[in-house]
Amino acid sequence: MNDVYQKKIRIAKFLSSKGYGSRREIEQLIFDNNIKVNKKIINTPITFVDQKDEISINNKKINTYSKKEIWKFYKPINYIVSRKQTDERPTIYEILPKNLKKIKTIGRLDINSEGLLLLTHDGSTIRNLELPKNKFVRKYKIRAYGHLNFENIERISKGGKFINNYYKPFKYKILKNISRNIWLEFEVTEGKNNEVRNLCSLINLQVNKLIRIEYGPFKLKNMLPGQIIRAEKEELDIYENNIRKI
Repeated sequence: MNDVYQKKIRIAKFLSSKGYGSRREIEQLIFDNNIKVNKKIINTPITFVDQKDEISINNKKINTYSKKEIWKFYKPINYIVSRKQTDERPTIYEILPKNLKKIKTIGRLDINSEGLLLLTHDGSTIRNLELPKNKFVRKYKIRAYGHLNFENIERISKGGKFINNYYKPFKYKILKNISRNIWLEFEVTEGKNNEVRNLCSLINLQVNKLIRIEYGPFKLKNMLPGQIIRAEKEELDIYENNIRKI
């Protein structure tokens, strides 16, 4: 497993991955002489550390061996997955608990999509789950409007270049096909921006509801919009086993 903590990295990156603030915030703490490494005040962000180093922030020793945690959040529609609010649209950080205001997201969901969004403080976990080469499946439940042409959906599911964009093969399942209202299930491994909506558009289907129900071994199950829970031990064990094989 290529873990970011097997070698020393810059302290701002290290502490940010542990949830102690953004890199910029940590650098400011350094400039204000509020961080010690191995009981000595550091004065430059160009300081390299790992889990074996003793680090204190504002004279409080931190646990550098803190357990990796992954949270499952049911992102409601009409919320942006962003820390910065650029307009009047609300962000997910406005509804997350206070203790998770600085947590990072694993991938994104657009404002009109809902469902499973994974959260963690650990940078290596984010990288491992997001990298397309690791092939973690994202499963979506889709409601779309239009006429479903079976030959077309079978054709694009094999992957290829469509309208100047390349898409990897994906699995699909037809859940319901009543008149022009269709329920589908897609399993993709790439995680491209608007991938599912774009694939549906290629076969003239207009998505009007998109729910992510799985991401790798992590499942939405019966969670409700806005709900947040810790990932189950079984899910974490499956994830760790998969990473060891990569």
